[in-house]
Amino acid sequence: MSHPNPTSPIDSHERPLEGLRVAVTAARRANDQIVALERAGASTVHAPTMRIVPVEDDTALIDETRALLEAAPPTFFVTTGQGINSWLQILEEPLKQQVLDYLSSTQIICRGAKGRGAVRKWGLPDAPSSEKETSTSMVELALELGIAEGPVGLQRHGYVPEKALAPLGDREVYVVAPYRWELAEDVTPVHNLVKSIIAREVDAVTFTAAPAVVALCEVAAEMGAREELLEAFGSDVLPVAVGHVTAEPLEDEGLVPLYPERERLGAMVKLMGEKLSPRGR
Repeated sequence: MSHPNPTSPIDSHERPLEGLRVAVTAARRANDQIVALERAGASTVHAPTMRIVPVEDDTALIDETRALLEAAPPTFFVTTGQGINSWLQILEEPLKQQVLDYLSSTQIICRGAKGRGAVRKWGLPDAPSSEKETSTSMVELALELGIAEGPVGLQRHGYVPEKALAPLGDREVYVVAPYRWELAEDVTPVHNLVKSIIAREVDAVTFTAAPAVVALCEVAAEMGAREELLEAFGSDVLPVAVGHVTAEPLEDEGLVPLYPERERLGAMVKLMGEKLSPRGR
């Protein structure tokens, strides 16, 4: 199998992915993605690597919230607007008001514009956000602005690499995770996907959530095939992400994923059609 060439010229054919086999790892909106890929000519295989724990069923979130309020860290990091909204919407009174009171009196640092918008939506003081919208740049901004000694709070939504938090030193981190993921209930399709990637039976693998990358690597590690998986991604099989946040764990592994500037499913499929057409292979 020849390597999909991410630098190939744009192909404006109506079915630019004709002849390519694409693996889809998404659990959420997987059908939308599969339809879009197949409309562009690709054949697809679906292997959801993770599942999201419904926030209303996540009792651990309440325990995390109470621990956060008890510690009352002077700095709180917001990673996503969806995460902060999901967290506050699920809380009942008086716990919700206690959280809002805490957030109103603490220093908030946001990873990006959507998180900043959500903070304002809840009537909280405007908070600075990092331009690059990555976890690393969020922590860098906090240290640049200056943060108080002591613990920090973190609303985690998806993937936050340990290296991003390393500059915080030995500060204790109180995490609330309204977006919690687990390995897929049936990992057989994931095992098969790992084997297919290593055998170069797929041309590209799409990721629409950073934890899906982590989950795939974890399953490969359990199979004793992690290095072979990464070798395939670094040579013959192209990892494709829906945006730069999803691409972060791939880049942390030293890979060069393909992803659009705008974090949209349609933009990802369009870019794949431009860069992965068989004509450029």
